[in-house]
Amino acid sequence: MSFIIADGFDDRWILNNGDGYGDYYDGWGLYTELYHGNDPVHPNEYQGAREMGRYGGWAMMLSDDDAVWNGCYINFELPSGKDWCGGIAVNSIDEECAVAWFRNVVRIGPIIEFDPEGNILIKRTEALGGRNETVAISNASRFTMWGWIYVTYEFHVGDAGADYIKVWINGELVIDVSGTTLNFNGAITEGQSLGYGWSCDDLWIKNDTDTIQPEVKILALFPNAAGADSECTPVGEATNYMNVDEHQQDFDSTYNLVDTGEKDSFNMQPITDQVSAGVVHALVARFFVKGDVGNTEQLRPYVISGGTKYNGTAQNVVEGRYTYIQEIWETNPDTSIAWTVSELDAVQIGYEAV
Repeated sequence: MSFIIADGFDDRWILNNGDGYGDYYDGWGLYTELYHGNDPVHPNEYQGAREMGRYGGWAMMLSDDDAVWNGCYINFELPSGKDWCGGIAVNSIDEECAVAWFRNVVRIGPIIEFDPEGNILIKRTEALGGRNETVAISNASRFTMWGWIYVTYEFHVGDAGADYIKVWINGELVIDVSGTTLNFNGAITEGQSLGYGWSCDDLWIKNDTDTIQPEVKILALFPNAAGADSECTPVGEATNYMNVDEHQQDFDSTYNLVDTGEKDSFNMQPITDQVSAGVVHALVARFFVKGDVGNTEQLRPYVISGGTKYNGTAQNVVEGRYTYIQEIWETNPDTSIAWTVSELDAVQIGYEAV
């Protein structure tokens, strides 16, 4: 089971104010492109915007201008597979838009789409440049102006006549189509979430059909105290954790300088500040990093759980440019079973140069 999780978006895009479609960060290794209200074909015409999302962080949202094209979208590469499920929070539909669009190598695959009346549709793309055929439609989307709803879906594609797709709105099954053909050429390898006329937050995808129901809450937690390890050199703030606790990145204003063999760990905000109980599906540790020119070191994420340090995978750091690295722990490595809320309250998250 693998997650693609995007909560916040404030630390993953640059709003370039019309100066071209600019830069983006792909340090998660998840996105090939992340556009936020900017069209690369007409970069000076479209402006993005943002607002506070659900459960912490920011949401990406449509622009306030009257351009023909506005909004935002995410493209992502996926490991080849026939079974997928996921979810995304959206609000305020005011024109036709796709919640999720999945494709194979010839850009054929299923589309989950809203129309301006609040209907939710299942479509299939017959060929590159061809028409989108509506397979199913439901009027159960229950939109309210600027009110968040949560869309969850699962599907199987790549077997003619035996494909299926299911869609839930806020945990209620509204579309269930089976025994059809949604994909004409094998497995899905790329996806897209579109935002024409709406905001989106809390995106998750995984390559099976073990759907998370009811709606998932993706919580952003930040360091609030030093952990067991404070070996790196702080720059900007005197205490290491204070250089990495900002909700929006300040780049070279505050950071920790890490040399080979050094490590830092941090206590995190209690998850119980936001939720008191529930099933924990995964812990994702993310680090915003840049290598010096000539850097040959890797950065390895780790967690301290139950008093024991558990290493993640050492990953390359890009020279001279900030990117993200991440590690996903779907279970607690100290117990080999699902995390509990109390265990997350006690966990330390860290990194070391190797």
